[in-house]
Order: sequence, then C-alpha cells, then structure tokens
Amino acid sequence: MSTSKPLARDRVLTALEHRPLPITADGAGWSLTPAEAERLAQIGELRPGFCERGAHHVKLAQYCGVVGLGDRVLEVLPKVDDTATSAEDCRGVLLRLLSRTERFAHFKHQATGQHLRRMPLLEVFITAFFDSVASLVRGGLLRQYRELDAELQVVRGRIDLGRQFGAHANRPDRLTCHFDELTADNVWNRTLKKAIRCTRAWIRRADLHRRWVELMGLLDVVDDTRLVSAELERLQFNRQAERYRTAVDWARWILEMLAPSLRAGVQQAPALLFDMNKLFESAVAAEARHQLRGSAGLSVDTQDGSRFLGALVGGERVKEAFQLRPDLVFRQGSVVIAIADTKWKMISADRHGHLLPSGPDLYQMHAYAAAFGCHELQLIYPWHAALASTLPSEIRLPEVRGRFPALRVNCIDVYDDEMNLLIGRWPHRLS
Repeated sequence: MSTSKPLARDRVLTALEHRPLPITADGAGWSLTPAEAERLAQIGELRPGFCERGAHHVKLAQYCGVVGLGDRVLEVLPKVDDTATSAEDCRGVLLRLLSRTERFAHFKHQATGQHLRRMPLLEVFITAFFDSVASLVRGGLLRQYRELDAELQVVRGRIDLGRQFGAHANRPDRLTCHFDELTADNVWNRTLKKAIRCTRAWIRRADLHRRWVELMGLLDVVDDTRLVSAELERLQFNRQAERYRTAVDWARWILEMLAPSLRAGVQQAPALLFDMNKLFESAVAAEARHQLRGSAGLSVDTQDGSRFLGALVGGERVKEAFQLRPDLVFRQGSVVIAIADTKWKMISADRHGHLLPSGPDLYQMHAYAAAFGCHELQLIYPWHAALASTLPSEIRLPEVRGRFPALRVNCIDVYDDEMNLLIGRWPHRLS
C-alpha cells in the first residue's frame, strides 16, 4: 500500500462548482486572497461561465478542473447531489466523465480507481503525464542529430582548420572537430524533463515520488536547463514526433501551471478546465454509442444543426432562421427515431415522485419534435441519491404532425463506472 508525504493543506484549495469562495486579506483556510480572486476573474473573462467576481467572494459556475493561483492551485469539483458527498466521490465523477468522453483523447480509458480519487486533481493529472512519458520511454526516446564542436584526440567528422591552425597550432594532440551526434538531448525530451522537474514540489504520494525519481533517471542525458519558452512555441509535430503529442500536451499544461518563466503569452491564470455541460453531453453520447453496438443501421449524432425552428420572410425572400442543435439525434438509417438533450443540473421530483423538468427544457424539446418530425424525446440528467424512490416519468407534449410526442425523463448514474440509466431507458429501438 502506498503512503503519502505531508503536503501543506493550503497549497491545494478544493471547491465545488456553483459555490462561492470568500475573499479575505490573507487567504486563510478555504478563502482566496484578493490577488487570487483577480486571477480567477481573468479566467472568467476568457471563459464566460467559469465564475463571477463579487465584492467579497468569487462564485464558481459550470467549469471543473484545476487553476493555478501562484503559490497554490484551486481544484474545482462537480457537485450533483445536495446530500453529504465526499471530495473523493466528486473527483470520481469528473474522472469518470473524462474517461468516457470523446472530446478529450488524453483521458480516454483513464483509470478512476479509489487511489486516484483520493489524490488532488493536480496529482491525478501528473500521474497521467507520467504514464504518457513512461510509455514513450518504453518505445525508445526520440533521438535527433545535433551539430557539435569539440576538442578531441582523434578525428571525428571534419577538422575545423581555421581554429586548428589558429588557437591550437601548437597542440597537435588536440583536434578541433565539427561533427553530428545522434542524441536524446533535444527539445522534445527537454520539454518532458522540465515538466517532470516542475512537479516535484506538488507530489505528496511516496509511490508517485518514486516514479518521479525513475523518470528523471531515465532522462539523465537530457539537459532541461537549456529549455526556453521560444522553443516551446516553435514546436511542430512531424512524423517522428507525433507519438510525443499526448505527453507534450501534458508537459505544456504543467509548465504553464507550475513554471511561469516558460509560460507563453500573457495569460496570468493558467488552467485546465472542463465545461461540465459539454463534458456530460459527450460522456452520455459515448454511452449511447456503446448501446448501439451490434444494432445495424442505428446511429447517434451530436449537435445536429440540420434543422431550423422557423424562417424569416421578407418580400419574396424566405430565409431559414433559429437553428436548432439537439445534443443527441438517434437515427435508423436516415430516419430520426429519437432526440435527446443532456442537462448537467439537479432535477427534483414532485410529491408523487414524478420528475419535473423546467418549463424552458420542455419548450426546447417540443421545438425539436416540431422541426425534426420526431415523437420520441428524452431529457437526460445526472442521477443523485434524492431520486432513489422516484417513479419513471413520461410527459405528453402538444400534438405535432398528428401525433403527441412522448418526452421521457432519464437519469444516468455518474457515480458508477458502468454509467447505467437508473431512471428511464434508451430509445425503444435500442432497448
């Protein structure tokens, strides 16, 4: 069993989405300093929906992940349950969705084991980075030719005659040679080693520290002190370096987070953040496609923008307007058989145990039914413990093309690796 080294509690600040963080002069406890609050406000300007700055607090919104605050990092975790849920469970939800999503290849098949859920997100991402570097090392480090000048006792390459007959005219035992050397000390490996070096102060687990020592040893011939930000900006993946893409992407993010001197551009608050609405949609789409396996002719598309709610009429000109983009469109061949929208928010039940979507969600689904001519609709929410005794809910919407669309309310279990529907079912032709 691995053990953990002590890590100052205030180096990693943990918060939940949609929750306010107080601002205090010294940032004591779980509060922010004014400078840290300003860093978050900068991200809020770049990513609308991340946070809102108040006079005495910063309220987080729909993004989760890690933000660099300078001497500390902030991890923002998802929260879909008002009951007492541990940070481990919330961290597990995020990792589970990331492992399922098709939007972020870096997290594909990412483990979500208990040992990872106990770590701060920063350490989880460091673990993923170390995994990608270890995979590269097993396949052999990229080596490139580098031009060198050296004084040798035997000829290698060609002799630099100008220097030889100048500075070393009286030293026949020393030959000034110019030659090419195939070496692992190149910008790709320097980037990886520099990023590995920067993680040391943030590692608390003994097993992760051992991996740090091993990787630094395997990259011993690489001189990362020569790395400058301009080299990072100029990196271009070619056929040889393509296998480095995942590891270098991780390294760039870690260097932006933990090595300000190598940060490109003017961004003052580097972050690795995920829009939970889009992440949930992508993970549900992946699960729906999993359900489609073996079903001939069935497919699911995301963000289908092929239909419009109406048209603008001006004189003899008619122009389609108000484009619709349902999250999931299920088709049998070219025929739309069902439409679903995912909603990353808590849904509640009435006193009879029926789930109650909001009015705007119902209006949106009715618009989809009218535009796509579809009569099987679904709203998919994350399941939470308060829904344990909820009844399956189906809502009949107003008539469309001679039929009444049926809207089913589904809830998917984001707390379990199987991500099963605990309430409702997939479209009937899939089931």
